[in-house]
Amino acid sequence: MTSILSDFGTYLRDHLNEEIDTVVNGVIQHSESYRTLGSDKTYQSVHTSMLLIADAFITGSTETVISRLRNVGADRAEQGFSIEDILLVITYIRSFIWDKFEVFHQHNSGVSIPDARGLEDVLHLLSRTLMLGYGQSFQQTLQAVSQQAAEIEAQRFTIRELGTPILPLYPGVIALPLVGAIDSYRATQVLERLLEEISAKQADIVIIDITGVPVVDTGVANYLLQTARAAQLVGAQVVLVGIGAEIAPTMVQLGVNLNQLKVYA
Repeated sequence: MTSILSDFGTYLRDHLNEEIDTVVNGVIQHSESYRTLGSDKTYQSVHTSMLLIADAFITGSTETVISRLRNVGADRAEQGFSIEDILLVITYIRSFIWDKFEVFHQHNSGVSIPDARGLEDVLHLLSRTLMLGYGQSFQQTLQAVSQQAAEIEAQRFTIRELGTPILPLYPGVIALPLVGAIDSYRATQVLERLLEEISAKQADIVIIDITGVPVVDTGVANYLLQTARAAQLVGAQVVLVGIGAEIAPTMVQLGVNLNQLKVYA
């Protein structure tokens, strides 16, 4: 970097506190994420970054500020900041530095076009670094979320398999032992899996055992009837077994109609 830019770095550092509140207030005003972060933390982050930018001009080395901005970008991605939030703070910082450079130019006749280009090159590098840190962390977050979603889906599939065991008894005959309460969600899952197994095993007869179902009300009865109709559509007949002495009176009192099913105790 030129000696002019080094002098400008000193000027920027010495005059940093004059209008930095304007930058912080502007960022907070236009960004919900920075409002949530809070004015104190936003001020500290912007102030520290500005000091390192000034030091980069003074020393001619951008290594420290690049490391800082890369980490800031990664942190903002992990905190849920949007790309608009990052662009907003970049815009405010760039405007602040260029405004300071314009005032510096007015008092330093030796400023040349190459100096201005050098300033822009540094700002472009730092902006790109901040964006790169954000983008890499954001991509890693997306990959982690995607992997987590895949793991959850795999767990759901395993639970579905374990919660709905369908057993082949003989060629063309499969059994579905139901255990536990049956709600609408589980009923849908069981029906989908049963139809898949009927087709896969080419089953003609499906034995549904409800011994492990604690309550058979009208909702469960309707599910059983829907299952029977669906099974018939794919060429299988449903046989219901496992109606115990405790369940039968309740079914009679509720008026549960299972005429469309073959029922055995």
